[in-house]
Amino acid sequence: MKKISRRDFIKLGWGAVQAAAASSMVTRAGLAARAGAASQPNVVMLICDAMSAKNLSLYGYPRKTTPNLEKLAERAFVYHNHYANGNYTTPGTSSLLTGLLPWTHRAVNNAATIKKSLSTHNIFNLLGSDYFKMAYTQNYWANYLLNQFAADIDDLLPFSDYGLINENVNNKFFKNDLAISHRAVEKMLYYGNSLLLSFLTDLYYRPRTTAEIKQEYPGGFPTSGIHHNVFTMEDLFDGLSAKILDLHELQRPFFSYFHIFPPHYPYNAHRDFYGMFDNDGYIATSKREHTLSAGVPESALDAQRNQYDAYLANLDMHIGLLMDKLEKQGVLQDTYFIITSDHGEMFERGTHGHTTAMLYEPVIKIPLMIFAPNHTTRQDFTAPTSSVDLLPTILKLAGQPISSDCEGNFLPGFGNEELSNRSVFIVEATQSSAFQPFTKATYSIIKDEYKLLYYHGYQHKYQDYFEFYDLREDPQELNNKYSQPKFAPLVSSLKEELLTAIEEANKKIGF
Repeated sequence: MKKISRRDFIKLGWGAVQAAAASSMVTRAGLAARAGAASQPNVVMLICDAMSAKNLSLYGYPRKTTPNLEKLAERAFVYHNHYANGNYTTPGTSSLLTGLLPWTHRAVNNAATIKKSLSTHNIFNLLGSDYFKMAYTQNYWANYLLNQFAADIDDLLPFSDYGLINENVNNKFFKNDLAISHRAVEKMLYYGNSLLLSFLTDLYYRPRTTAEIKQEYPGGFPTSGIHHNVFTMEDLFDGLSAKILDLHELQRPFFSYFHIFPPHYPYNAHRDFYGMFDNDGYIATSKREHTLSAGVPESALDAQRNQYDAYLANLDMHIGLLMDKLEKQGVLQDTYFIITSDHGEMFERGTHGHTTAMLYEPVIKIPLMIFAPNHTTRQDFTAPTSSVDLLPTILKLAGQPISSDCEGNFLPGFGNEELSNRSVFIVEATQSSAFQPFTKATYSIIKDEYKLLYYHGYQHKYQDYFEFYDLREDPQELNNKYSQPKFAPLVSSLKEELLTAIEEANKKIGF
């Protein structure tokens, strides 16, 4: 097979590798022999943290951030209006793993877990004993959830796996201060050059020179946020591919959940991508600072967006390489591969990131692509869908019963019609207690191309305040049409549906 260079891959995308590999496809040993393969396929979920659909060229973003996903889409089910049910990791991931909305599972605060009475209502438990189930996350908050479900997971990997810091050392000497010790080691590895620090580097670090990696990542090492677990994209994806190939050798179907940190902040791209969108002429739509914003100036938002987009392109390359490897090894012949996120990311209205009371499109609209065994054509779906739909869909693919408590529906293309009038709900209640009705929260209901936002319990006019947007005519959400007479019947209907849903959720939970 002709060798494809990294730069060729970046330029030509996954399709170039496919063409080069077509004549030398290798089928993994034992593929046909795996028990139950025909009736119970494997399922791989790749959750890319903080991946906003609004910044992906796959969905029409002007910058070429995802050329490989665009190539891959030619053989995938692609969902164009897919939403997270929360706007940061804990509620978003909880809904994805349980098929329950935040006002039901109650994991709405940092370091929160699912309501105890609902803790067995998770994908790992509901898949049953037929499946071998593994999970891995680089996200500290998601790790709390996976630990809660540990009894239902056959192989739960430490979240420092595939990283550069030796977690065993931290566990032994700094078990009560893991976050602080990781941050200290990160700084030491990147900036230290003394004899003592060199010794500590050898103690903590895998055998590869710090200088070498510093050259590869000029903006700093990729880290997994609050816990500062240092890693490289190359090591991360090498680890993921090796794990999937090992799982594929099992004599039973497997379900694997990989929740990786890229493209979450900090956006430290590899040198091949670092600064690739700086000074490219792209000008984002200017939006007024919101009353509930963090007050970040627009110039700083633009700079962060440039870094984020470069990091997306870096991630996109590795996803393409991973899919190519799995294709060559025969994994995708009997495996559903799902790419999505837990929430999006904002660079507008004075806010950077996703720690916000706002539920505008960039922070809640996320990608969803599903690759099915032997499926070679593209299918696009534009009706609203959300993260709670993945659990019932996966259970159906696995031939497992669907819990009556599940609040999601089968995704269109997998047993459900594409229904434009279906309602999607998103909840942000970080500042509220999980053990009582939410006193401060933002809610959203989306139906067809219409979106209603409800702010509850904030100061001044946001005590109880509504916004309404026609997303087809106003995708940037610039014009609040809540008070326009021609939309009055629709606004009234959405408002009644949302408030009724909130009331019923409170009654169901016992409030």
